[in-house]
Parts: sequence; structure tokens; C-alpha cells
Amino acid sequence: MPQVLKCPNPACGKPIQIADGMAGKQMGCPTCKKPFVVPGVKGTSGSSQGVQPKPAMAAAGASRGSNPGSPASAPSMGEFNLPNVPAAPAGGATKCPACSAALLPGAISCMDCGFMLMADTGATDDAQVIICNNPACGAANPPGERNCVRCSNVLPTPPGTMIKDRYKIIKQLAVGGFGAVYRATDTTTNKDVAVKDMICSDPGEFQIRLNFFRREAEILKSLEQVPIVPRIFDLIEKGDQAHLIMEFIKGQDLLKIMEAASNKPFPVEQVIEWGKAICDVLTVMHTQQPPLIHRDLKPDNVMLLEDQKSIKMIDFGTARDIGANVKERERAKTKVYTEGYAPPEQIIGKPEPRSDLFALAGTLFHLITGKAPEGTFTARELEDELKKPGGGYVPANHRWFYELIKINLAEDINERYFSAREFRADLDRKQISKDQPCGKCKAVNEVRKPYCTKCAAPLTDATVLCKQCGKGNVMGSRFCIHCGNQLR
Repeated sequence: MPQVLKCPNPACGKPIQIADGMAGKQMGCPTCKKPFVVPGVKGTSGSSQGVQPKPAMAAAGASRGSNPGSPASAPSMGEFNLPNVPAAPAGGATKCPACSAALLPGAISCMDCGFMLMADTGATDDAQVIICNNPACGAANPPGERNCVRCSNVLPTPPGTMIKDRYKIIKQLAVGGFGAVYRATDTTTNKDVAVKDMICSDPGEFQIRLNFFRREAEILKSLEQVPIVPRIFDLIEKGDQAHLIMEFIKGQDLLKIMEAASNKPFPVEQVIEWGKAICDVLTVMHTQQPPLIHRDLKPDNVMLLEDQKSIKMIDFGTARDIGANVKERERAKTKVYTEGYAPPEQIIGKPEPRSDLFALAGTLFHLITGKAPEGTFTARELEDELKKPGGGYVPANHRWFYELIKINLAEDINERYFSAREFRADLDRKQISKDQPCGKCKAVNEVRKPYCTKCAAPLTDATVLCKQCGKGNVMGSRFCIHCGNQLR
């Protein structure tokens, strides 16, 4: 049966499972990639293949209670030392303490999940087992491991761990590509907090991930006056680890709630109220200098609280500013988006505030229909439905809400609302604005026109910078009024 030895590289030393018949052959350590020659191992028939076990090892096996005739603990393999493992269970096969799979007599690791049995015992406390987050692995790991013994992925922080001698980890709540979130207790106040760990198994990406973490902390601090944004208490950096300490939110994200109810939609009136609250967050973000964009607004990132009415927005880890000048704004950003909720400009790495309005419209559509949006295709679907006699599946009393969603799912960015403030105003009025008065001459213009058709006064904010001349233009302009360059 397969044997286990430690990697001969002193800087590694990780356990390696060796298949039968590998004695004398060269292989590489799965963790550090260093090549080495597999020493001789004891065959299943009891005959030796190469190196004989050292007498001291045999004696150690006897002292742990190995019965005559039962499989002994793993022998020494040449100059390498095996992990300290238990003797074979006297009663035959037992169960893995991590995954409950059956263990063969003499097993030192589970063949199903990879869990290494600990020294002197054939079992380990379930609470100490650390399961690898890597979906392609899922191996169980013994306490004290920082990286998975099978795939080297960074392991989640085990329960009971103390951070900064103050925050005690209780359990893991969620894990994603950039971090894991835990429920913890602040031992100084005895209150629950959320701890977000930075996950980075690649040293080359550590500084990049750390910058994301620091930026998320800064963004949360800038939004601390907005009711539906979680409070941030601390940012802890230590060596190759970083932790965000935040307000613990008792609730569940809206996507999980829908999925648990067979994708049953939420009441439209409730969704409208949630839309207003999200608009308040986006308004604060978009009016920063330079503007901040969320880039990943979706039902998964909105939590419904225990009162079944209030919400909190979570996960600002992908938010960033759009740049302070033309050069920075035109430079392609890291492509962060969720398919179906992201507009074309964000997919190519050039998001701007109106990209968040697209995501908000997609989120509201999902919440009132139970069906995930498909980007601009959803806008066309809604347009077709609204043209049908009676409005298709669109209820007559909420036709305006579906029209608002359709407008903000437009492929052309200039056809969407110009701001989250404008979006919220129509949610308050429960109707679509069709026109707007000029502040200078009072003439009535169609909504979202950049300049007054009578006096040419600007009707929107000057936020669009021409990439050719660098001068400002008002939002909605398709050509620069200074040099004539096409803006989009």
C-alpha cells in the first residue's frame, strides 16, 4: 500500500504520499517541486525493497503497542525521517476523523481526503481538522498546518486562533478568491466581529493583494456614515498575513435566500426600498474625488438582516477609484466583474460610475423576477415584453420600475441614468422622468440631454474628460465641445 515520507528538502519537510513500486525512482515534491530519489520501502508481503527499517524505529513501534503479526508503523526510509505516526489499529479498519471514510489497517493517512493521522492516537478532535478551501482538493489537514499538505493552498484559520491577542476565531463563514471571512469574538468587549483574512499563496502577488486590502479598509472608512455599510474597526498586518476586523452582520445574502426558496422573487415594493438604500451608497462613492466605483454589485453582496427588511452591502474588496486624470481614466483597469451584471465598458476594463448603475439594474431585475440577468440581452427582453399588449409578464402597476431597469441595462452608456442620485429620485417618485427644466432659461428639455436646446447651458455635471485635449465635457456628450474628438 502507499507509504508516506517527508520531503528531504529542509526548507519544506512536507509529508509526501508515495505510490507502490516507486522505490529507486525520481519524483518531485508536490509542495516545493524539488526532485529526489525515492528510497527503498517495505513491500506489502513483508519483504524488503532496499533500505531496512532501523532497529530504533521498530522499537518505537513496539512501544506504541503494535501487536505481533499486525502492520507496524511506517519504517525509516534511508536518511529521511517519516512523520511520527500511530501504530496500526488493533481492531482492523477504523474511520477517518475528518471525513469518516474507512481506514485500512495500518493506515497513516486517509486515502479519501488525505488527512494525516496524528502521533500516538488513531483519531483527532474534529474541531481541529482544517479542510482545504481549494475546490479541486478539499483535503483534510492536521492542526498547525498553514498550507495544505496536498496542494499547498493557504488553509483557513482554525477555530480558537487568536489575532492580535484580542480577536478569537469561532468559525469560517465564507471564502472567495481573495479572502475568507470568519465569525470571531472581540475578547475585550465580548462582542462578535467579522474577520476577513487575506488569502495569498503566491508570494509574488502578496503586495498586490495587500494593496487591495488596504484600499478596502480606506473605502469602508469613507463610507462609515452610510447606514447600510458595515463598520470597520481595525486593519491588522503581520508578516505574510492581513486581517480586516469589521462589524458582524447577522443575516444571509439575498442570492442564498432566493435559491433556498426555489428562486422565488421578493416583493417589488420591498426591492424598491432596497434600491433606494443602495443608491445612497453609490451616491457617496461616485461623488468622491476621484470617484469610487464598486464593480461587483449583485444579490450575493447584499445581506438581509434578521428583521427581514433591512439590508447591508458587503464586499468592497473590488472597489477602486477611476483615476484623477485622463491618462489614468483611459488606462484599462483590472478586469473585475460578474457576468450578467457587468456592462460592456467594464468587461473591457474601463468601468465608470454608470457601470454601477447597470449592475444595480441587473440586481433589481434578479430580485423581482428570480431570474439572473444576462447583461444587455435582458434589456432587449424587457423592451420586447413592454411592447406586448398588456405589457407581457410586466404588471401594469409596476411598469415604470421595469422601464427604469431596462434603461439602465442599456448597452450605450449615455442612454442610462447619469447618476445614482437621479436613479433614486425616480425610485422615490415611482415614475420615469421624461424631461428636465434648464436652470438658466427654464426651457424644458428631454431628460439626459447634455445641453439646453434653447440657451446651450450645460444640464449635467462636467465629469467627462476628453482623452485628446484633456478638457472637461458634461456627461452625455458624445463629442468634445473643445476639439471635436469623439468621447465614446
